[in-house]
Amino acid sequence: MSGKYRYYVILALFAVGLVLANVGMPTLWTGAGSTFLYEVAEVSQGPIRKLVATSGPVRALVTVSVSSQLSGQIRDLKVDFNSEVKSGDELAIIDDKTFAAKVAQAQADLVAARAMLLNHEAALAKAEAIERNAKRLMQRQEALASKGIAATTTLDVATRDAEVAKAEIEVAKAQLENTKATIAQREAQLLQAQIDLDRTRIRSPIDGTVIGRTVDVGQIVAASLQAPELFKIAQDLRRIRIEAQVNEADVGIVAEGNPVEFTVDAYPERRFQGKVSQVRLGALELNNVVTYTVMIEAENDDRKLLPGMTANARIETARLDDALRVPTDALRFKPRPADMAAATQNPSLQQVKLEVERAKVELGLNEEQLAKVNATMKAAAPEPLSPGGSAAAGNARPNQAAAETEARVLQRLKYALASVVSEQQRSAFEAWKARFEGAARKRRDVTVWVLGPAGAIESRQVRLGLADDDFAEIIGDGLKEGDRVVLRSREAGRK
Repeated sequence: MSGKYRYYVILALFAVGLVLANVGMPTLWTGAGSTFLYEVAEVSQGPIRKLVATSGPVRALVTVSVSSQLSGQIRDLKVDFNSEVKSGDELAIIDDKTFAAKVAQAQADLVAARAMLLNHEAALAKAEAIERNAKRLMQRQEALASKGIAATTTLDVATRDAEVAKAEIEVAKAQLENTKATIAQREAQLLQAQIDLDRTRIRSPIDGTVIGRTVDVGQIVAASLQAPELFKIAQDLRRIRIEAQVNEADVGIVAEGNPVEFTVDAYPERRFQGKVSQVRLGALELNNVVTYTVMIEAENDDRKLLPGMTANARIETARLDDALRVPTDALRFKPRPADMAAATQNPSLQQVKLEVERAKVELGLNEEQLAKVNATMKAAAPEPLSPGGSAAAGNARPNQAAAETEARVLQRLKYALASVVSEQQRSAFEAWKARFEGAARKRRDVTVWVLGPAGAIESRQVRLGLADDDFAEIIGDGLKEGDRVVLRSREAGRK
């Protein structure tokens, strides 16, 4: 390779190194005395998303199984797979000869019952006429008997005939009511026969698409205790749902309305969007693994998503668009004894300084009060504290010593402030104390190691916020954008 081309190659490599450094990609730096190589990444601003990975089948929002309530032979099919249907459209027809004959028989029975009604109405009218005549004869015999002209037996016969005529009327009325009941029964039988005849035409209950068909022309349908499924119709495939199974450890952070991104194997390059519509309370246990069903709804206007596809989904449970973040690998780095020889002892008491500044602003401390607080804390300190040094120099576990020292100093700060605040500042102090104690309970402090300008590593205590698989949010002033956090280290002479 000529010198000219070698120059351009070196220049290109240098430019690539600058780009990688600017985007926070890991790079190698030589430690103090060129003894160690540290793989570092810059603290950067960027998005953090908390995701829950899951999968599940794609379903239509509503899927209806269409069955037959009657037994018979399929005479005709009106639809096939993928047919678009409206509510009430015919799907298939069962041979209706037997059911049509039942309708004709029921109609004939109804006509006979109505004719019987006319006969019994006439019988009632006849019985009423006989009764009127019997009453007149009885009244005539009573008049004659009162004058002593008619015999007593004749009056008795007339009275009996009147009573019999009255009973005949009651019988005729009962027969008439029985005939009316029979007509109602025959009408119900006719209605049932007509319903069965109408059911020979199997219709769609909803608007949708036929996604399943299990019968053909000539096939016998046998309706028993369990109705046979003939068709399966999916309602409006322009919207779909995913029945995702979420592990019990993750379901607590999943909520209705969480955005979801998912893919299917049929379109691996495409990212579909949806949202959580329901978290079902019923648990599913399989092989001692407990999961909960999370329903995800999504648009499917182009109908690319088909029922039965498997969706690989990622549910976004929390998001920060512009967080101060570090790679999660930096949280796992632990220096070895050889690394510690090149490290500067730094217990990272930035949190203490930060709380002092916050207390000064929130409580409105004057210079005299602030001086008293500093004097009280200095007098109570059992060990000298350097601005960046350790209270326990030479300790084999400087990170733990730094954390313990910070906790003790923060508690002293609380007591020091309580002794100097005025009555006017008391309510503000109580509010600061409540926030301080609440933060102390919730804080997630970890130690990260930073490569300093001189090539030595320093420990920093930082508070973590939201975290995902790649990055963790940094809260507070422990780190700033551009700091180089250590991911891994090795001796310079080893690969």
